[in-house]
Amino acid sequence: MKILVSRLKFIGDIVLTTPVVEVLREKFPDAVIDYLGDHDGVTLLQNNPNLNEIIPYNFASNEVMEQLRIASILRKKKYDVAIDLFGNPRSAIVIFLSGAKMRIGGNFGWRGKTFTHPIIVKERMTSVNFHLRYLQPLGVNENYRHPKIYLTDNEIKDADQFLKSIATEGNRSPLRIGFHIGATWPAKVWPAEYFARLAELIVDRLSAQVLVTYGSKDVQYLESFSSAVHAKFTAIEPQTLRRLAAIISRCAVYISNDAAPMHISTAVGTPTIGIFGPGEPDIWFPYEQGLSNFAMHKDIPCCHKDFCELKGEEYLRCMKAIEPEEVFEAINKILNKEN
Repeated sequence: MKILVSRLKFIGDIVLTTPVVEVLREKFPDAVIDYLGDHDGVTLLQNNPNLNEIIPYNFASNEVMEQLRIASILRKKKYDVAIDLFGNPRSAIVIFLSGAKMRIGGNFGWRGKTFTHPIIVKERMTSVNFHLRYLQPLGVNENYRHPKIYLTDNEIKDADQFLKSIATEGNRSPLRIGFHIGATWPAKVWPAEYFARLAELIVDRLSAQVLVTYGSKDVQYLESFSSAVHAKFTAIEPQTLRRLAAIISRCAVYISNDAAPMHISTAVGTPTIGIFGPGEPDIWFPYEQGLSNFAMHKDIPCCHKDFCELKGEEYLRCMKAIEPEEVFEAINKILNKEN
């Protein structure tokens, strides 16, 4: 059997589909299992023992030409089953053009008609369980599995050497606490002054290194944080997602807004604290809480939009309701458990 799994876009969502390929490998040990997705995001699937081949989709290319290029590759491979875990028009078309005999995907409008087995999910569930539901047409009924990213020994060694090289005088503590202070959507960003206060608590009370990871789109958030913080910290732009994953794996705890690095952190086994405002942690933080992972969230009225429409003091009230001291308390719980 030849199976294609596709989550075409969004890095964190690609990480959240790794339980699907794990379950498929267990249920169909002799199958060829390939994965199609965004060319950056799928680098996090490298070295995954459950996959035979990774097919990168280049969103920087001409849309029509890239769809035709990918469709040609897929048709030549003659898949028996193709599973679309994204469900937007582009992914539905690509899966249809693959020519797979069995095509599984969400029953979203006209896209549902492109699949031989359209899926309807009415219950509220975690993102991981939602993806696993797409395996039911194959006779597979599976509940939660933890997402995983497989790092090599060399990647971890390189991260250790890098972190050792950037440790500054007076800030060489082996206890590293990581931050991700940006997010795709402005409404999901905890205020810079809150991250700054948390950094000060960590340095003053734990004598730990604070590592702030960021990407090219997070520069404005880094500048705001730098202006607000009075504690020492080290800013790191990892350049690649796999290096980011390796650096996060060397942190004792990682604190992140509701964004891809949060999922990367849990997938490499680092205790993770996710900060949620308009996001929904019961869906997007599908991890066992209270031991090594915490979703910080306040149950207050919220629009659940990507851009907060409130003004003045009310702006980002759902994010501002989460106090730095509460997050610091969660860090202490994690560290005390680990020790």
